[in-house]
Amino acid sequence: MPLDTTTKRRSQSQASIERTRRERKKNNNRIIAFCIIAFFIGYYILNYVSSLEKPPVGATFNIILGCTIIAVSILILIFTVKRQYFPKKRKRTKHVFLDDLDIPKNIESKDDSE
Repeated sequence: MPLDTTTKRRSQSQASIERTRRERKKNNNRIIAFCIIAFFIGYYILNYVSSLEKPPVGATFNIILGCTIIAVSILILIFTVKRQYFPKKRKRTKHVFLDDLDIPKNIESKDDSE
């Protein structure tokens, strides 16, 4: 009694695809959480630390640092959300075979007609 291994292979392949999707989603959720935490750290540096009377390293550096952290975290957050929830659709290629083309088989070149 032979075993049908094709269905087993397909199910294993489908399971590995699902596992990969779950891992990718889990990784994206970690990145999103990290970006939100980084945004609040940048916001804290920008609005609290830079407004102290004598901030460490100077007020200008803290303002630039806070703005940079906020901007980078927002860019990464937008890119990650776009990649996870709005994936790019793959275009399927249409295969064209030479037998399917409507080219006449007996085409004479200009050199033959002279």
